[in-house]
Amino acid sequence: MNKKGAAPTLAIFIIFILICAAAALATFQAGHQRQVFTIQQLMAVDVVRATSSTIEGELNQTLQSAITAAMYEVGVMENKENVNVKENVVMRVIQFLNERIALGWSYSNENISVPLCDENSLVLEWLPDGSMRARAYLAAEVRHVSGVVANGISLRVNVTPRFERIKKVAEIASELAQVSDNLERLEIGLNENYACEGLSISINENNGVTISVEDTFAGKVVTK
Repeated sequence: MNKKGAAPTLAIFIIFILICAAAALATFQAGHQRQVFTIQQLMAVDVVRATSSTIEGELNQTLQSAITAAMYEVGVMENKENVNVKENVVMRVIQFLNERIALGWSYSNENISVPLCDENSLVLEWLPDGSMRARAYLAAEVRHVSGVVANGISLRVNVTPRFERIKKVAEIASELAQVSDNLERLEIGLNENYACEGLSISINENNGVTISVEDTFAGKVVTK
């Protein structure tokens, strides 16, 4: 009787061991898969963060260059009546920045969407010295094929050229030149007065009087 009863018990025990082993193996495999998935997701997070940071850095550089270029371009343009210089600079900055955004970005395993900026997403602040501070938020999206997403790009730059101050000095010099009987002496006097601000002024008489004001601390800006 004992031997006959021992056989079924042993069989049940073996089945129990096999079930436990299978359950343990399934649990181990599931845990390993979760661990692998977690590692893959963390890697994807690092990838989209790096991509977003790269795009943000590039657009910050583009924005800074755009502001400088817009200041220079508007500065050398022939001034017209009823033209708002600040509005022209802002318009050109947005145009330059959007030209870069329109080119897009291409990264493997990532889908990148960066909206064009406008006056609502880009804020340009003119500082008392005529320089400019720019900040913007673009509702960008960097999506990895795994589903991980990085949202939003923040731009913030300060630009050295003191456009408004330079423009003001050029206007003052132009007014003085209109009533001066010695432009050479006026030029010397103006340079002595504004040298402490890092401004260099030249007055040229070629088909009219042209006033050129250079910011020696930054780049050249010319206002006629």
